[in-house]
Amino acid sequence: MSGIRGAYVTGVKSVRKVADKAGLLARLERSESPRVRHLRTLFSIFDAGDLAQMDLAWWSYPAMRRVEAFLADRPGARVFEYGAGASTAWLARRAGQVDSVEHDNEWVEYVRELLADTAGVKLHAVPATPATAETVVRSERVGHTELDFADYVATIDQVGGAFDVIVVDGRARNDAFRRSLDHLADGGVIVFDNIRRKRYWDVVSALPGLRIELLKGATPTLPYPTTTGLIWRD
Repeated sequence: MSGIRGAYVTGVKSVRKVADKAGLLARLERSESPRVRHLRTLFSIFDAGDLAQMDLAWWSYPAMRRVEAFLADRPGARVFEYGAGASTAWLARRAGQVDSVEHDNEWVEYVRELLADTAGVKLHAVPATPATAETVVRSERVGHTELDFADYVATIDQVGGAFDVIVVDGRARNDAFRRSLDHLADGGVIVFDNIRRKRYWDVVSALPGLRIELLKGATPTLPYPTTTGLIWRD
């Protein structure tokens, strides 16, 4: 976490304690105004439990609305997710089955507790291994570049079959995305979060035969907009 971002997160958590004691958070949660409810999420930065309680995924709000409508038209939809968290709980409330893979064992246990009373979810803990000269599946995220995510990316092959929704929001996203295309059901959609980051966009936008919808907008916990991409086979 960068110095500026770390200072922001620390500051928000300090302010949250004061706001909670003053009853401000509860008042914000009771509001029916989308803007006010978004303000409430700003106190929940990096708090998946809070987001799950508020029934939010960590994507842009326009993307959440589009995916929710898509799932409403596909009762019992099958979902695969790279990167577990609040979105896992959000998806489980709207889909028939959710398989989610995560590379961080400690985080898996946290999410497992978060989903203790949630049916239709299977979490897959698949840690990365040390990279070698032959490694072809790497993450470009700082601190993860010397790891091999081949088994993590291949988890979708192990689960097998076609999925109505595939979420790419974890490590090694470009490789995860390419593998996802082999498992996308007819008419299915891939949700690619933060798609406009150069290291993702340069790869995804160059692939033929895809229809990409960029959904930029306010995003839970963040004071600035982000872009979540929805991708179909054209």
